[in-house]
Amino acid sequence: MAKRYKVINGDGHIDLNPDVWRGRVAAKWRDRAPKRVKMPNGSDAVVVDGGEPNTIGITRSVGVRHEDIAKQVPTFENSAGTGSPEQRVREQDRDGVDAEVLFSQLTGVFRQAKDHDLYLDLFRAYNEFLAEEYMAANPDRLFPMGMLPGTGVDDAIREMERCAKLGLKGVKLDSYPSGKGYPTAEDDKFWAAAIDLGMPLTSHGDGKLGRGGPSFEYAREPGHDMHQRDPFRFFFRFTNDAMKAGTQLAFAGVWDRFPKLQIYWAETQAGWLEFGLWQIDDHYDRYMNMIHQLWGIPTLDRKPSEYLRERNLWGFLHDPVGVRRRDSVGADRLVWGSDFAHAASDWPNSPRIIEEDFEGVPADERHAMLAGNMVRYFQLQ
Repeated sequence: MAKRYKVINGDGHIDLNPDVWRGRVAAKWRDRAPKRVKMPNGSDAVVVDGGEPNTIGITRSVGVRHEDIAKQVPTFENSAGTGSPEQRVREQDRDGVDAEVLFSQLTGVFRQAKDHDLYLDLFRAYNEFLAEEYMAANPDRLFPMGMLPGTGVDDAIREMERCAKLGLKGVKLDSYPSGKGYPTAEDDKFWAAAIDLGMPLTSHGDGKLGRGGPSFEYAREPGHDMHQRDPFRFFFRFTNDAMKAGTQLAFAGVWDRFPKLQIYWAETQAGWLEFGLWQIDDHYDRYMNMIHQLWGIPTLDRKPSEYLRERNLWGFLHDPVGVRRRDSVGADRLVWGSDFAHAASDWPNSPRIIEEDFEGVPADERHAMLAGNMVRYFQLQ
């Protein structure tokens, strides 16, 4: 009988001791693979190939209070969410959660590998560990996202195909498949492969997709001085950039070329959506003629907001404003998450926060945001 989910945490994090999986790294690389080190204050960190230590950090530790920050010394042993899969299920039970979509934050750490083959082998080893050990301990409740390298479309496709064979429920994008900060024509191979594999795509709020560098591969540059060098910023002047990547995909024609493509953006919050979607359409009407003439960006067949509403799912944490204004995108496009085990989480009090935020929400819409949208997106039943 298929498991019935009432609450799925659509935004969970795993920060694991690398010693539990580094044995999967090819033997010739193992001495340069991620390893645990101690910082001077006693906290744990991860080092790859002699690079800079990446600390667990107080912002990754649930329940930290401001007055306790100076005393916090996070280790893999004393931090929630850094233990075994069996411990993770117990932590879910304590928080009233039936299952979790889990994101790893190792992409930047792996990038310190000084050899390309080592870099790729870290993704292979870690994804195999996630599927064959971590998820396998309770495949109905633990849904870790596979990690993809940022060194080109072919590398990303190969690892995505591996993740599909391993049975991982989705993959996380930290850059566009080409490795650029904006979509390129070569990325189309990846989008097509994801659709053919039926592989759900995700990106997390801490990722680099659409961030840094130019926003678009502009056909031309204005021949005179402009106070705005990156015209994409016109679209987001008075809101945040959480919808920037989705807008880049619209102007690059990706949504039009791949009508089945969708992406789940975790930890974006939702209270800003109503104003943000109104603003992007308003600024499109105001500035698009100028942007098209000066930078050569093609115009769209539809309003930017239509692509953002119809082709994306948005993850939110404690966000009563977003829940009240859910009609701006529809309850079928919003996903609740706790951010466990990071400091923004309300663990183990998520049931109380859910009741406060979802007061008065009809049962069908409540279920969609708390579980149904994740069940549908990741094909969990």
